[in-house]
Amino acid sequence: MLMKVFNKGQVVIPAQIRKDMDLQVGDMLDVSIDAKRSCIELKKTELKSAQLAGSLAAYATAKPFPSRRQMHEAFALGMSNET
Repeated sequence: MLMKVFNKGQVVIPAQIRKDMDLQVGDMLDVSIDAKRSCIELKKTELKSAQLAGSLAAYATAKPFPSRRQMHEAFALGMSNET
């Protein structure tokens, strides 16, 4: 099956492949590259919480983690702004 690479490097996975793999919007795919054979392998996978750990750490540089009291105050303030 031929697939076209678009200008941003995007490739559309054909409907039949999505159906065969039971791929839904938001599913995660693990991509493996075999450079010698010039091919990629897609595996449907579940996102584990351990994979997310630290993923936003770069955005929190030099920012202390809020205390429980500070989190409760922020939550209360947010709730009061919704009414």
